Amino acid sequence: MIVGSGSDLSRPQVAWRVGAVGVGLVVLLGGQLADTNDWFPLGSLSQYATPRPVDGSVVSTSLEGLTTDGRIVPVPLSPGSVGMSRAELEAHGQEIIADPSLLGVLAASHARLRPGSPALRELRLVRSEQSMRNSRLVGSPTVRVLATWAPTGGQG
Repeated sequence: MIVGSGSDLSRPQVAWRVGAVGVGLVVLLGGQLADTNDWFPLGSLSQYATPRPVDGSVVSTSLEGLTTDGRIVPVPLSPGSVGMSRAELEAHGQEIIADPSLLGVLAASHARLRPGSPALRELRLVRSEQSMRNSRLVGSPTVRVLATWAPTGGQG
């Protein structure tokens, strides 16, 4: 028997604990080597691990909606607004660009989660990029629409 912090553990109990820690470390290492956020928190979360140069640019992905009365409004990227976080949206950005109808799922979630918000007749995935000089934002951002969804049949 192994003595530790007031309780005796048998060899199988110790082996099980050491094995569980070993599996956790292998998953953590695998996630880091694969550079994937799919295994977070047991893998990479690269958005926090990458330093930014003082002279570069800041890139931000967001959603904007076109309301039925013609106004362009920001659509918050949060589970309480569209059912997913900014990190999740960014992780699936290429899929959404390839199939803009996926934005329809977010628009439907937004309508369900925020019934008091203006109805949307269009939802856009946009990317904003702004230059930085000496760690300060300079100039105006360049905004590019990456994908657009509008319901079929003119419904909003």
